[in-house]
Amino acid sequence: MEFFIWLAILPSIIIAFIINKADKKEKEPTIELVKAFSMGFLAVVLTLLLSFLLGINHIQVHSNRMIEVAFYSFFAIAFIEEFCKWICAHLFLRKNKNFNYLFDGILYVTLVSLGFATIENILYTLQGGLTTVIVRAITTVPAHAFFGIASGYYYSLSKKEKVENHSKKSTQYFVISFLVPFLLHGFYDFCLLTENMILFTVYLIFIVSLYSISTYQVKKFMITDAPFIKKQNK
Repeated sequence: MEFFIWLAILPSIIIAFIINKADKKEKEPTIELVKAFSMGFLAVVLTLLLSFLLGINHIQVHSNRMIEVAFYSFFAIAFIEEFCKWICAHLFLRKNKNFNYLFDGILYVTLVSLGFATIENILYTLQGGLTTVIVRAITTVPAHAFFGIASGYYYSLSKKEKVENHSKKSTQYFVISFLVPFLLHGFYDFCLLTENMILFTVYLIFIVSLYSISTYQVKKFMITDAPFIKKQNK
């Protein structure tokens, strides 16, 4: 069982290492990276608490009822999970002096998401065993990372606009930093929970698309990475 737990943790560690290695301009303190990862654990606690209070665990979903599955996927799962991760990332970053470069948003928010994915993966692994570990290692854990990259991308743009005194654009990007991962996560779960072969094919294409978009966002910020510089109003 201990071996399975280590297998459940490994995918998150590998992805975290890759994302951190992509941060070329200014390396973040190791303690801050650990803190960000740990904030994902808090997001799990908040998710479980909200799910309990809202009675999510008692909801019965029928895979042949599309509207029912859609509501459950987007609001019972995606909204709660992404909101909790987003809030924890925001609490960690809003006054963090180490969040001073464009790429930092992607790095830190993705680590929060991976911390969440790690605990979730362990819990599912304890129930499902080796098959669950393998399937989630190549689908669910990377998906959480992709959601984190998307969120961090727009979160950094929000910080950039705020520093440059563009409050309206900053607010827009701030909201988008939640909406995008929420919608991506909801669609991800919807494709799976319908148990429909056509939607499963769409799901596979969707995963590849997420990988491509995430790679683009990471590479873009690797190239354009720079410190946030306050600009005076004319």
